[in-house]
Amino acid sequence: MNELEGVLDFLFGISMNALIIMALLSLYGKINRDKKWLSILSLISTIIFSFIPTIDNQVDKDLWEYHLGFPAEGFVYRDGWDLTFSSLGFIYNFFFFNWVFKIILKLKKALIVKNKIDQN
Repeated sequence: MNELEGVLDFLFGISMNALIIMALLSLYGKINRDKKWLSILSLISTIIFSFIPTIDNQVDKDLWEYHLGFPAEGFVYRDGWDLTFSSLGFIYNFFFFNWVFKIILKLKKALIVKNKIDQN
């Protein structure tokens, strides 16, 4: 029963963060095609970088806790099936990757415009 409560707690935390992210994204108005792709890429990157332990792995050997996530802590793994979700870290990581992809998109558009000007 305790494992089921842990799983339900974990799923509830992820769903609440998804709702918070959607609410924060909708504050900027309509979500166009670029924003939709940026959001999808940011979410995928956040999930991938949250489970890679070699990037930001803090191990507390007395408690056997593994703090996972880059650039902010997204998950804390304890012995067995005990995986704790860090809401603020997950939301921060999402918007960090969203910001990084926006910069990459702006640089790409600037290079395309520069190449068109140079060709003329």
